[in-house]
Amino acid sequence: MNRQCSHSLWLRLGPGAIIASLTIGSGELIFSTRAGALFGPKVVWFFCLVCLLKWVLLYTTGRQMILRGIHPMESWTRLPGPRGWLPVSFLLLGIPCFPIWVAFHANTTASLLPGGFVMGWHAGMLWPYLLLLLCAVLSIAGQYKWLEKIQLLLVSLLLGIAMVALFLVSPQFMDWGRLAIPWGDWVYPEWIESYPSFTQRPVWVELSTYVGIIGGSSYDYLCYVSFLREKGWGRAGFDAWEINPRGAVSRAKVSPQVSASDMADAMTSLRWDTCMSFLSVFFFSVVFVVLGHEVLAPKGQVPVDGQLLSMQAYFVSDQWPVMRKIFQVGAFAAMLGTLYGTLEVGPRIFVEAARAMGWQRWTAKRHQSHKKWVLAIAVGSMLVVASTQWAADSGKTFSFIWLLTPANLFTGVFGCGVVLWATLWIAFRPPEGMSGFLARFWKWLMIPAGLIFLLLGIKGYLDFGGGGALLILAGSFGLGMAWARWVDQRRGFL
Repeated sequence: MNRQCSHSLWLRLGPGAIIASLTIGSGELIFSTRAGALFGPKVVWFFCLVCLLKWVLLYTTGRQMILRGIHPMESWTRLPGPRGWLPVSFLLLGIPCFPIWVAFHANTTASLLPGGFVMGWHAGMLWPYLLLLLCAVLSIAGQYKWLEKIQLLLVSLLLGIAMVALFLVSPQFMDWGRLAIPWGDWVYPEWIESYPSFTQRPVWVELSTYVGIIGGSSYDYLCYVSFLREKGWGRAGFDAWEINPRGAVSRAKVSPQVSASDMADAMTSLRWDTCMSFLSVFFFSVVFVVLGHEVLAPKGQVPVDGQLLSMQAYFVSDQWPVMRKIFQVGAFAAMLGTLYGTLEVGPRIFVEAARAMGWQRWTAKRHQSHKKWVLAIAVGSMLVVASTQWAADSGKTFSFIWLLTPANLFTGVFGCGVVLWATLWIAFRPPEGMSGFLARFWKWLMIPAGLIFLLLGIKGYLDFGGGGALLILAGSFGLGMAWARWVDQRRGFL
Protein backbone atom coordinates (compact mmCIF):
# COMPACT_ATOMS: atom_id res chain seq x y z
CA MET A 1 0.00 0.00 0.00
CA ASN A 2 1.29 3.46 -0.85
CA ARG A 3 2.41 5.42 2.19
CA GLN A 4 0.33 8.56 2.53
CA CYS A 5 0.33 11.27 5.10
CA SER A 6 -2.58 11.99 7.39
CA HIS A 7 -5.52 14.02 6.14
CA SER A 8 -4.71 16.57 8.83
CA LEU A 9 -3.24 19.60 7.06
CA TRP A 10 -0.74 20.12 9.85
CA LEU A 11 0.61 16.60 9.41
CA ARG A 12 1.04 17.21 5.69
CA LEU A 13 4.13 19.25 6.49
CA GLY A 14 7.12 17.31 5.26
CA PRO A 15 10.50 18.09 3.72
CA GLY A 16 9.37 21.65 3.06
CA ALA A 17 10.23 22.40 6.69
CA ILE A 18 13.80 21.31 5.94
CA ILE A 19 14.04 23.62 2.93
CA ALA A 20 12.65 26.51 4.97
CA SER A 21 15.08 25.94 7.83
CA LEU A 22 18.05 25.67 5.45
CA THR A 23 17.48 29.20 4.21
CA ILE A 24 16.08 30.85 7.34
CA GLY A 25 19.34 30.41 9.26
CA SER A 26 21.50 32.33 6.81
CA GLY A 27 19.07 33.76 4.27
CA GLU A 28 16.56 35.56 6.45
CA LEU A 29 18.53 36.03 9.65
CA ILE A 30 21.60 37.49 7.91
CA PHE A 31 20.88 38.58 4.36
CA SER A 32 17.30 39.80 4.77
CA THR A 33 18.55 41.96 7.62
CA ARG A 34 21.36 43.17 5.38
CA ALA A 35 18.95 43.91 2.53
CA GLY A 36 16.63 45.85 4.82
CA ALA A 37 19.48 47.98 6.15
CA LEU A 38 20.77 48.73 2.63
CA PHE A 39 17.66 49.05 0.46
CA GLY A 40 14.68 49.39 2.80
CA PRO A 41 11.02 48.64 1.96
CA LYS A 42 11.38 48.29 -1.81
CA VAL A 43 13.34 45.06 -1.41
CA VAL A 44 10.13 43.38 -0.17
CA TRP A 45 8.61 43.06 -3.65
CA PHE A 46 11.95 41.72 -4.91
CA PHE A 47 11.91 38.98 -2.26
CA CYS A 48 8.27 38.23 -3.09
CA LEU A 49 9.22 37.62 -6.73
CA VAL A 50 12.19 35.43 -5.74
CA CYS A 51 10.03 33.29 -3.44
CA LEU A 52 7.35 32.93 -6.12
CA LEU A 53 9.85 31.83 -8.78
CA LYS A 54 11.54 29.36 -6.46
CA TRP A 55 8.18 27.97 -5.39
CA VAL A 56 7.45 27.28 -9.07
CA LEU A 57 10.76 25.40 -9.28
CA LEU A 58 10.13 23.37 -6.13
CA TYR A 59 6.52 22.52 -6.95
CA THR A 60 7.08 21.54 -10.59
CA THR A 61 10.01 19.24 -9.84
CA GLY A 62 8.17 17.69 -6.90
CA ARG A 63 5.05 17.29 -9.05
CA GLN A 64 6.89 15.23 -11.64
CA MET A 65 8.46 13.08 -8.93
CA ILE A 66 5.03 12.30 -7.46
CA LEU A 67 3.40 11.67 -10.85
CA ARG A 68 6.22 9.67 -12.44
CA GLY A 69 8.37 8.41 -9.57
CA ILE A 70 11.59 9.61 -11.18
CA HIS A 71 14.13 12.08 -9.81
CA PRO A 72 15.06 15.03 -12.08
CA MET A 73 18.67 13.85 -12.28
CA GLU A 74 17.49 10.52 -13.69
CA SER A 75 15.39 12.39 -16.26
CA TRP A 76 18.38 14.48 -17.28
CA THR A 77 20.24 11.43 -18.56
CA ARG A 78 18.03 11.70 -21.67
CA LEU A 79 19.05 15.26 -22.51
CA PRO A 80 20.91 15.77 -25.82
CA GLY A 81 24.67 15.29 -25.60
CA PRO A 82 26.81 12.77 -23.71
CA ARG A 83 24.61 10.65 -21.46
CA GLY A 84 24.31 12.17 -17.98
CA TRP A 85 26.38 15.28 -18.68
CA LEU A 86 24.09 17.53 -16.61
CA PRO A 87 24.01 15.35 -13.44
CA VAL A 88 27.79 14.99 -13.70
CA SER A 89 28.18 18.77 -14.13
CA PHE A 90 26.06 19.43 -11.04
CA LEU A 91 28.16 16.90 -9.14
CA LEU A 92 31.42 18.54 -10.26
CA LEU A 93 30.21 22.04 -9.38
CA GLY A 94 28.89 20.78 -6.05
CA ILE A 95 32.31 19.46 -5.00
CA PRO A 96 33.74 22.97 -4.33
CA CYS A 97 30.40 24.66 -3.57
CA PHE A 98 29.26 22.48 -0.68
CA PRO A 99 32.45 22.83 1.42
CA ILE A 100 32.31 26.61 0.91
CA TRP A 101 28.68 26.79 2.03
CA VAL A 102 29.19 24.46 5.01
CA ALA A 103 32.34 26.33 6.08
CA PHE A 104 30.46 29.62 5.88
CA HIS A 105 27.68 28.27 8.11
CA ALA A 106 30.16 26.77 10.57
CA ASN A 107 32.16 29.97 10.81
CA THR A 108 29.03 32.11 11.23
CA THR A 109 27.54 29.80 13.86
CA ALA A 110 30.83 29.78 15.77
CA SER A 111 30.76 33.58 15.97
CA LEU A 112 27.87 33.28 18.45
CA LEU A 113 29.89 31.16 20.87
CA PRO A 114 32.17 32.56 23.61
CA GLY A 115 35.84 33.27 22.97
CA GLY A 116 38.79 32.85 25.31
CA PHE A 117 41.69 30.42 25.11
CA VAL A 118 41.69 26.62 25.41
CA MET A 119 45.10 24.92 25.76
CA GLY A 120 46.77 27.89 24.09
CA TRP A 121 44.28 28.03 21.22
CA HIS A 122 41.75 30.79 20.74
CA ALA A 123 38.29 29.26 21.17
CA GLY A 124 36.95 31.26 18.24
CA MET A 125 39.31 29.32 15.96
CA LEU A 126 38.36 25.93 17.42
CA TRP A 127 34.57 26.27 17.42
CA PRO A 128 34.07 25.85 13.62
CA TYR A 129 35.92 22.53 13.65
CA LEU A 130 34.01 21.25 16.69
CA LEU A 131 30.67 22.26 15.16
CA LEU A 132 31.55 20.53 11.89
CA LEU A 133 32.55 17.39 13.77
CA LEU A 134 29.33 17.44 15.81
CA CYS A 135 27.09 17.88 12.77
CA ALA A 136 28.96 15.20 10.81
CA VAL A 137 28.41 12.69 13.63
CA LEU A 138 24.72 13.63 13.87
CA SER A 139 24.30 13.33 10.10
CA ILE A 140 25.93 9.90 9.97
CA ALA A 141 23.92 8.58 12.93
CA GLY A 142 20.66 10.40 12.20
CA GLN A 143 17.63 9.58 10.11
CA TYR A 144 15.32 11.61 7.90
CA LYS A 145 12.43 11.64 10.38
CA TRP A 146 14.62 13.23 13.05
CA LEU A 147 15.97 15.79 10.60
CA GLU A 148 12.43 16.81 9.65
CA LYS A 149 11.29 17.13 13.28
CA ILE A 150 14.38 19.04 14.40
CA GLN A 151 14.18 21.53 11.55
CA LEU A 152 10.45 22.09 12.08
CA LEU A 153 11.10 22.79 15.76
CA LEU A 154 13.88 25.27 14.95
CA VAL A 155 11.71 27.11 12.44
CA SER A 156 8.94 27.42 15.04
CA LEU A 157 11.42 28.69 17.65
CA LEU A 158 12.81 31.40 15.39
CA LEU A 159 9.30 32.35 14.32
CA GLY A 160 8.38 33.12 17.94
CA ILE A 161 11.52 35.18 18.49
CA ALA A 162 10.97 37.12 15.26
CA MET A 163 7.41 37.96 16.27
CA VAL A 164 8.61 39.28 19.64
CA ALA A 165 11.27 41.41 17.93
CA LEU A 166 8.74 42.81 15.46
CA PHE A 167 6.36 43.66 18.32
CA LEU A 168 9.13 45.53 20.16
CA VAL A 169 10.10 47.58 17.09
CA SER A 170 6.46 48.45 16.22
CA PRO A 171 6.99 49.60 12.60
CA GLN A 172 4.48 51.75 10.73
CA PHE A 173 3.07 49.14 8.37
CA MET A 174 1.00 51.68 6.43
CA ASP A 175 4.17 53.54 5.52
CA TRP A 176 5.83 50.27 4.55
CA GLY A 177 2.98 49.39 2.23
CA ARG A 178 3.32 52.78 0.55
CA LEU A 179 7.11 52.62 0.22
CA ALA A 180 7.41 48.99 -0.92
CA ILE A 181 7.06 49.91 -4.59
CA PRO A 182 8.72 47.97 -7.43
CA TRP A 183 10.56 50.86 -9.02
CA GLY A 184 13.30 53.35 -8.32
CA ASP A 185 17.08 53.16 -8.51
CA TRP A 186 18.90 50.42 -6.65
CA VAL A 187 21.76 52.27 -4.93
CA TYR A 188 23.63 51.88 -1.68
CA PRO A 189 22.89 54.45 1.07
CA GLU A 190 25.41 57.24 1.56
CA TRP A 191 26.61 55.90 4.91
CA ILE A 192 27.88 52.73 3.21
CA GLU A 193 31.17 54.56 2.54
CA SER A 194 32.22 53.60 6.06
CA TYR A 195 32.23 49.94 4.92
CA PRO A 196 35.14 49.39 2.49
CA SER A 197 33.89 45.92 1.51
CA PHE A 198 31.06 47.53 -0.47
CA THR A 199 33.20 49.91 -2.51
CA GLN A 200 34.10 47.18 -5.02
CA ARG A 201 30.84 45.24 -4.75
CA PRO A 202 28.33 46.17 -7.50
CA VAL A 203 24.72 46.54 -6.42
CA TRP A 204 23.52 43.76 -8.72
CA VAL A 205 26.06 41.35 -7.27
CA GLU A 206 24.58 42.11 -3.85
CA LEU A 207 21.03 41.65 -5.16
CA SER A 208 22.01 38.42 -6.93
CA THR A 209 23.34 37.17 -3.61
CA TYR A 210 19.87 37.65 -2.13
CA VAL A 211 18.30 35.82 -5.08
CA GLY A 212 20.60 32.86 -4.48
CA ILE A 213 20.18 32.65 -0.73
CA ILE A 214 16.53 33.58 -0.10
CA GLY A 215 14.41 30.46 -0.43
CA GLY A 216 17.31 28.05 -0.90
CA SER A 217 19.46 26.79 -3.77
CA SER A 218 18.90 24.49 -6.72
CA TYR A 219 20.66 21.72 -4.79
CA ASP A 220 18.21 22.16 -1.90
CA TYR A 221 15.29 21.59 -4.27
CA LEU A 222 16.88 18.52 -5.84
CA CYS A 223 17.33 17.24 -2.29
CA TYR A 224 13.68 18.03 -1.52
CA VAL A 225 12.61 15.78 -4.38
CA SER A 226 14.88 13.06 -3.01
CA PHE A 227 13.26 13.44 0.43
CA LEU A 228 9.89 12.72 -1.19
CA ARG A 229 11.01 9.09 -1.44
CA GLU A 230 10.81 8.89 2.36
CA LYS A 231 7.36 10.48 2.40
CA GLY A 232 6.08 8.04 -0.23
CA TRP A 233 3.70 10.58 -1.79
CA GLY A 234 2.20 9.27 -5.03
CA ARG A 235 4.81 7.32 -7.00
CA ALA A 236 7.71 9.02 -5.21
CA GLY A 237 8.19 5.98 -2.98
CA PHE A 238 8.69 3.68 -5.95
CA ASP A 239 11.41 3.26 -8.53
CA ALA A 240 9.39 3.86 -11.67
CA TRP A 241 12.55 3.67 -13.74
CA GLU A 242 15.43 1.24 -13.71
CA ILE A 243 19.04 1.42 -14.88
CA ASN A 244 20.06 -1.61 -16.90
CA PRO A 245 23.64 -2.99 -16.91
CA ARG A 246 24.55 -0.84 -19.92
CA GLY A 247 23.52 2.27 -18.03
CA ALA A 248 20.46 3.19 -20.05
CA VAL A 249 17.45 4.46 -18.15
CA SER A 250 14.25 2.60 -19.05
CA ARG A 251 10.72 2.10 -17.77
CA ALA A 252 10.53 -0.57 -15.09
CA LYS A 253 8.57 -3.67 -16.08
CA VAL A 254 6.22 -3.28 -13.13
CA SER A 255 4.76 0.21 -12.93
CA PRO A 256 3.46 1.15 -9.49
CA GLN A 257 -0.29 1.40 -9.26
CA VAL A 258 -1.54 4.39 -7.29
CA SER A 259 -5.23 5.07 -6.91
CA ALA A 260 -6.67 8.37 -8.09
CA SER A 261 -7.61 9.33 -4.53
CA ASP A 262 -4.11 8.60 -3.22
CA MET A 263 -2.57 10.61 -6.05
CA ALA A 264 -4.91 13.54 -5.39
CA ASP A 265 -4.03 13.37 -1.70
CA ALA A 266 -0.32 13.34 -2.55
CA MET A 267 -0.67 16.41 -4.77
CA THR A 268 -2.58 18.21 -2.02
CA SER A 269 0.21 17.34 0.40
CA LEU A 270 2.80 18.69 -2.03
CA ARG A 271 0.94 21.96 -2.52
CA TRP A 272 0.42 22.42 1.21
CA ASP A 273 4.03 21.53 2.06
CA THR A 274 5.63 23.77 -0.58
CA CYS A 275 3.25 26.68 0.03
CA MET A 276 3.80 26.61 3.79
CA SER A 277 7.55 26.39 3.23
CA PHE A 278 7.73 29.51 1.05
CA LEU A 279 5.13 31.44 3.00
CA SER A 280 7.30 30.97 6.09
CA VAL A 281 10.41 31.96 4.13
CA PHE A 282 8.73 35.10 2.80
CA PHE A 283 7.34 35.98 6.23
CA PHE A 284 10.77 35.69 7.84
CA SER A 285 12.26 37.72 4.99
CA VAL A 286 9.80 40.56 5.49
CA VAL A 287 10.23 40.52 9.28
CA PHE A 288 14.01 40.82 9.11
CA VAL A 289 13.91 43.36 6.27
CA VAL A 290 11.69 45.50 8.50
CA LEU A 291 13.96 45.01 11.51
CA GLY A 292 17.09 45.77 9.48
CA HIS A 293 15.60 48.97 8.09
CA GLU A 294 14.02 50.19 11.34
CA VAL A 295 16.88 49.34 13.72
CA LEU A 296 20.18 49.17 11.81
CA ALA A 297 19.73 51.67 8.95
CA PRO A 298 19.23 54.70 11.26
CA LYS A 299 22.50 53.77 12.97
CA GLY A 300 24.33 53.38 9.65
CA GLN A 301 25.03 49.70 10.37
CA VAL A 302 24.86 46.59 8.20
CA PRO A 303 25.91 42.95 8.84
CA VAL A 304 29.32 42.28 7.28
CA ASP A 305 32.09 39.70 7.71
CA GLY A 306 32.87 39.28 11.39
CA GLN A 307 29.54 40.85 12.40
CA LEU A 308 27.05 38.83 10.40
CA LEU A 309 24.98 37.92 13.47
CA SER A 310 26.11 40.27 16.22
CA MET A 311 24.02 43.27 15.11
CA GLN A 312 20.72 41.38 15.04
CA ALA A 313 20.70 41.36 18.85
CA TYR A 314 19.93 45.10 18.69
CA PHE A 315 16.45 44.16 17.46
CA VAL A 316 15.46 43.25 21.00
CA SER A 317 18.22 44.49 23.32
CA ASP A 318 17.59 48.21 22.70
CA GLN A 319 14.15 48.02 24.31
CA TRP A 320 14.26 44.74 26.23
CA PRO A 321 17.87 43.82 27.20
CA VAL A 322 16.88 40.51 28.81
CA MET A 323 15.81 39.23 25.37
CA ARG A 324 19.33 39.58 23.97
CA LYS A 325 20.49 36.19 25.27
CA ILE A 326 17.26 34.50 24.21
CA PHE A 327 17.63 35.93 20.71
CA GLN A 328 21.23 34.73 20.51
CA VAL A 329 20.18 31.23 21.59
CA GLY A 330 17.47 31.20 18.92
CA ALA A 331 19.90 32.47 16.29
CA PHE A 332 22.45 29.83 17.28
CA ALA A 333 19.82 27.08 17.07
CA ALA A 334 18.71 28.31 13.63
CA MET A 335 22.28 28.49 12.30
CA LEU A 336 23.16 25.08 13.76
CA GLY A 337 20.09 23.64 12.04
CA THR A 338 21.18 25.26 8.78
CA LEU A 339 24.69 23.83 9.16
CA TYR A 340 23.35 20.35 9.90
CA GLY A 341 20.82 20.50 7.08
CA THR A 342 23.35 21.72 4.50
CA LEU A 343 25.72 18.91 5.46
CA GLU A 344 22.82 16.51 4.87
CA VAL A 345 21.94 17.92 1.43
CA GLY A 346 25.33 17.29 -0.22
CA PRO A 347 25.45 13.50 0.18
CA ARG A 348 21.87 13.21 -1.04
CA ILE A 349 22.70 15.06 -4.24
CA PHE A 350 25.87 13.07 -4.90
CA VAL A 351 24.07 9.75 -4.36
CA GLU A 352 21.23 10.86 -6.67
CA ALA A 353 23.78 11.76 -9.35
CA ALA A 354 25.44 8.36 -8.95
CA ARG A 355 22.04 6.68 -9.09
CA ALA A 356 21.17 8.51 -12.30
CA MET A 357 24.46 7.49 -13.90
CA GLY A 358 24.17 3.86 -12.80
CA TRP A 359 27.30 3.94 -10.65
CA GLN A 360 26.41 0.84 -8.67
CA ARG A 361 29.40 1.03 -6.32
CA TRP A 362 27.98 4.29 -4.94
CA THR A 363 24.34 3.20 -4.82
CA ALA A 364 24.47 -0.46 -3.76
CA LYS A 365 25.33 0.47 -0.15
CA ARG A 366 23.66 3.84 0.17
CA HIS A 367 24.30 4.29 3.91
CA GLN A 368 28.04 3.76 3.46
CA SER A 369 28.07 6.17 0.52
CA HIS A 370 26.24 8.71 2.67
CA LYS A 371 28.87 8.43 5.40
CA LYS A 372 31.72 8.83 2.92
CA TRP A 373 30.21 11.94 1.38
CA VAL A 374 29.43 13.49 4.78
CA LEU A 375 33.01 12.96 5.90
CA ALA A 376 34.38 14.27 2.60
CA ILE A 377 32.30 17.46 2.81
CA ALA A 378 33.18 17.93 6.49
CA VAL A 379 36.91 17.56 5.80
CA GLY A 380 36.67 19.88 2.79
CA SER A 381 34.85 22.45 4.91
CA MET A 382 37.53 22.23 7.59
CA LEU A 383 40.15 22.93 4.93
CA VAL A 384 38.19 26.00 3.80
CA VAL A 385 37.94 27.23 7.41
CA ALA A 386 41.67 26.61 7.91
CA SER A 387 42.46 28.55 4.73
CA THR A 388 40.42 31.53 5.86
CA GLN A 389 42.06 31.49 9.30
CA TRP A 390 45.50 31.32 7.69
CA ALA A 391 44.62 34.28 5.45
CA ALA A 392 43.46 36.28 8.48
CA ASP A 393 46.58 35.42 10.49
CA SER A 394 48.76 36.44 7.55
CA GLY A 395 47.21 39.89 7.54
CA LYS A 396 45.55 39.39 4.17
CA THR A 397 42.20 40.99 3.48
CA PHE A 398 39.61 38.24 3.26
CA SER A 399 35.83 38.23 2.98
CA PHE A 400 33.79 35.07 3.44
CA ILE A 401 30.95 36.69 1.51
CA TRP A 402 33.32 37.32 -1.41
CA LEU A 403 34.25 33.62 -1.38
CA LEU A 404 30.60 32.65 -1.14
CA THR A 405 29.40 34.86 -4.00
CA PRO A 406 30.51 32.80 -7.06
CA ALA A 407 29.30 29.57 -5.45
CA ASN A 408 25.98 31.20 -4.61
CA LEU A 409 25.56 32.62 -8.12
CA PHE A 410 25.52 29.07 -9.48
CA THR A 411 23.79 27.10 -6.74
CA GLY A 412 21.06 29.65 -6.02
CA VAL A 413 20.63 31.64 -9.24
CA PHE A 414 21.96 30.23 -12.51
CA GLY A 415 21.52 26.63 -11.36
CA CYS A 416 17.83 27.26 -10.63
CA GLY A 417 17.32 28.30 -14.24
CA VAL A 418 19.16 25.22 -15.47
CA VAL A 419 17.01 22.92 -13.32
CA LEU A 420 13.79 24.57 -14.53
CA TRP A 421 14.66 24.41 -18.21
CA ALA A 422 16.12 20.89 -18.04
CA THR A 423 12.99 19.68 -16.26
CA LEU A 424 10.86 21.55 -18.79
CA TRP A 425 12.65 19.91 -21.73
CA ILE A 426 11.99 16.47 -20.28
CA ALA A 427 8.36 17.33 -19.46
CA PHE A 428 7.63 17.99 -23.14
CA ARG A 429 8.80 14.51 -24.11
CA PRO A 430 7.19 11.12 -23.49
CA PRO A 431 6.70 9.27 -21.28
CA GLU A 432 6.85 12.19 -18.88
CA GLY A 433 4.92 14.55 -21.11
CA MET A 434 1.67 15.37 -19.35
CA SER A 435 -1.56 16.53 -20.92
CA GLY A 436 -4.33 18.73 -19.66
CA PHE A 437 -4.70 22.40 -18.86
CA LEU A 438 -2.74 22.31 -15.58
CA ALA A 439 0.17 20.48 -17.18
CA ARG A 440 0.39 23.07 -19.95
CA PHE A 441 0.01 25.88 -17.41
CA TRP A 442 2.99 24.68 -15.35
CA LYS A 443 5.11 24.10 -18.44
CA TRP A 444 4.58 27.62 -19.75
CA LEU A 445 5.15 29.08 -16.28
CA MET A 446 8.53 27.34 -16.11
CA ILE A 447 9.77 29.13 -19.25
CA PRO A 448 9.86 32.73 -17.91
CA ALA A 449 10.88 31.55 -14.43
CA GLY A 450 13.90 29.72 -15.81
CA LEU A 451 14.79 32.64 -18.10
CA ILE A 452 14.76 35.12 -15.20
CA PHE A 453 17.12 32.95 -13.15
CA LEU A 454 19.49 32.43 -16.08
CA LEU A 455 19.63 36.15 -16.94
CA LEU A 456 20.13 37.16 -13.29
CA GLY A 457 22.91 34.59 -12.98
CA ILE A 458 24.67 35.85 -16.11
CA LYS A 459 24.31 39.46 -14.95
CA GLY A 460 25.71 38.56 -11.54
CA TYR A 461 28.68 36.70 -13.01
CA LEU A 462 29.50 39.57 -15.39
CA ASP A 463 29.38 42.16 -12.60
CA PHE A 464 31.36 39.97 -10.21
CA GLY A 465 34.15 38.61 -12.40
CA GLY A 466 33.51 39.77 -15.95
CA GLY A 467 33.68 37.39 -18.88
CA GLY A 468 36.25 35.26 -17.08
CA ALA A 469 33.65 34.12 -14.55
CA LEU A 470 31.32 33.00 -17.33
CA LEU A 471 34.16 31.17 -19.06
CA ILE A 472 34.89 29.26 -15.85
CA LEU A 473 31.20 28.33 -15.58
CA ALA A 474 31.09 27.21 -19.22
CA GLY A 475 34.32 25.27 -18.71
CA SER A 476 32.76 23.46 -15.76
CA PHE A 477 29.88 22.26 -17.91
CA GLY A 478 32.35 21.32 -20.64
CA LEU A 479 34.33 19.28 -18.12
CA GLY A 480 31.08 17.62 -17.04
CA MET A 481 30.38 16.61 -20.64
CA ALA A 482 33.90 15.25 -21.08
CA TRP A 483 33.79 13.27 -17.84
CA ALA A 484 30.31 11.92 -18.63
CA ARG A 485 31.51 10.71 -22.03
CA TRP A 486 34.64 9.16 -20.51
CA VAL A 487 32.69 7.34 -17.80
CA ASP A 488 30.08 6.18 -20.31
CA GLN A 489 32.83 4.54 -22.34
CA ARG A 490 34.22 2.82 -19.21
CA ARG A 491 31.02 1.52 -17.69
CA GLY A 492 32.61 -0.61 -14.96
CA PHE A 493 34.93 2.11 -13.63
CA LEU A 494 32.38 3.44 -11.12
